[in-house]
Amino acid sequence: MSISYYGHSALDIAGTQRRIDYLRTARQDWFSGPLELGDARPLGPFGAEIARDFGIEAQCLFALHVRDKARIATVHPALDYIYEVFGTAHLVVSWEMDELRPPIAPSAGLALD
Repeated sequence: MSISYYGHSALDIAGTQRRIDYLRTARQDWFSGPLELGDARPLGPFGAEIARDFGIEAQCLFALHVRDKARIATVHPALDYIYEVFGTAHLVVSWEMDELRPPIAPSAGLALD
């Protein structure tokens, strides 16, 4: 059974992908090892509706998959870092598409544009 989280981003695909690329470079120990951080992609059927239920007007989506379950402890710090980079006004993370995983603290995000 896989463990997956989804980032519902209010930024466009290009802005979301810039942040994903930054995350992969800044934390290779997480995102090139125990966790797989997917590329930004269109929402797909019902994606906007699902994101709206989580409280955000998303423009795109990305996935975070746990590849090494022995390093599961890296997941929550990695999710908090993702929120820090994106900013809490621009991102909502869910476990699968079922349950909101809120940030531990508000963040303005990084200005990468």
